[in-house]
Amino acid sequence: MTARYWVLLLWACFVLRGTFYSCAIPLWEGFDEYAHYARIEFLATQGREPIRTTPVPRDVAETLTRVPAKNGGMTYDEYWKLAPEARHRSFPASAAIIYEVQQPPLYYWLSAALYRITGDISLASRVIVMRIFSVLLASFCVPFGFLIARRVLGNSKLALGAAALIASMPVLTFTATHVANEGLAIGLGTVLVWSVVERKRAALLLSLGAALLTKAYFLAFLPPILLLFFYRDARRSTAIALAGAAAIAGWWYWQTWATTGSLTGNVILVHPGLLDMARSLVRFPALKAADFAWITFLWIGNWSFIVVRGWMYRAIAGLCVVALAGIVSLVWKRNAGIALLSAFVFSFALAIAYFALGSSVVYGRPDAFGWYACCLVAPIAVLLLAGLRTVLPRFKAAAGPILVIALTALELFGAHIYLWPYYTGFISHSPDGGLPAFRLAELGNGGFQLLFQRLTLYKPAWMTPPVLIAAWAMFLIATVALVVLSIWFARPTPTQPVRAE
Repeated sequence: MTARYWVLLLWACFVLRGTFYSCAIPLWEGFDEYAHYARIEFLATQGREPIRTTPVPRDVAETLTRVPAKNGGMTYDEYWKLAPEARHRSFPASAAIIYEVQQPPLYYWLSAALYRITGDISLASRVIVMRIFSVLLASFCVPFGFLIARRVLGNSKLALGAAALIASMPVLTFTATHVANEGLAIGLGTVLVWSVVERKRAALLLSLGAALLTKAYFLAFLPPILLLFFYRDARRSTAIALAGAAAIAGWWYWQTWATTGSLTGNVILVHPGLLDMARSLVRFPALKAADFAWITFLWIGNWSFIVVRGWMYRAIAGLCVVALAGIVSLVWKRNAGIALLSAFVFSFALAIAYFALGSSVVYGRPDAFGWYACCLVAPIAVLLLAGLRTVLPRFKAAAGPILVIALTALELFGAHIYLWPYYTGFISHSPDGGLPAFRLAELGNGGFQLLFQRLTLYKPAWMTPPVLIAAWAMFLIATVALVVLSIWFARPTPTQPVRAE
């Protein structure tokens, strides 16, 4: 089988995994999901953009009084403690506004068109359709991630291993599977890095312009792109691409600067002045911010911020520190491809740190949201794979499988021991804030059916427990397939045996 068909199989695994999460995750449990959806609905039905204080549409506001949601009227802990008949009644919820109007518009234009195409279907059905749409947009990180890896690593088998690592990353299962512009950002971010690595002028122009109209954090991609000016044969094409991207997206940033005094328009970066930021820098809790960024990049249970056991995060962090030593070694040896990918990751990390600094000024906490880095999953996967192979030359064939198995184990544990049981009332937070682990024995005596029955809360009528169980089975098959494929791609071939260096 040629590499093309392997990539298609990995692509399918990513989509199947994302489809299950799109169906199973409760309504509005994705980060800021109701505000993203409200902007789409307003744009589709009113034909114009809302303003920052526009209330969410009536149907969205009604759901916030009937389903648990962050910033809504009730948590999952409180909801499942209600008597069964009380769960069918509405509960008080504070007024909600369409605050995601601060985001660039491209994703909302595309989704508003999808909203109109889907016709007169229920809100719950439309949310699932839009979630799957976001998954499909994000899924381009798999084929383009393969192309990036093949160019940088110089080997199709290694590139397939990197693509399998991308498709297995648990961060994507809670970032790409809700109604938000992150799905488009993941796909465009990968295409953008590919266009830089391959020196594709037209692709760079279009992908950078579209990316900047999707998320303002793509401004952090500009410093690595400017590195192309050090290559004499790329200077003219890079200048043209940057000018074209400015023509595509510059109007939005000019308008945002004129109205908010900030290029991003994000409330966290609008209010604090440079002097406030400078004063806060000396007492900025950098380690706390880094820890929060790592947790929210590796695995976190959506907007309920469910976390797994601390040693799991630390164990995978240790693995990544080992890989980092290899990355530094490759950059020191002037590996141009690794250096370029490292520049993207480093520049983006600085942007996340700047955001966390602004958050500490405005809210008093360093909210460094790691899931923003999903737009760089392909470079991160390639760097981790190359770094581990460099540090562990005798075991370099096992680098890919080790990473995939570690991430898969973390995801399966987090989802099945914490996430789904919490959403369905099998476990709840203790008074001290802790969340006990779910005991699989509780799935007996009808517990398995009850869990999936409760996952259909506020889902469309066609989303029955058997349908959800079938989607879950496909998710498990796709997840196990990624592990098996990562091992298959790592095996030595008769013509090219793996030798110790």
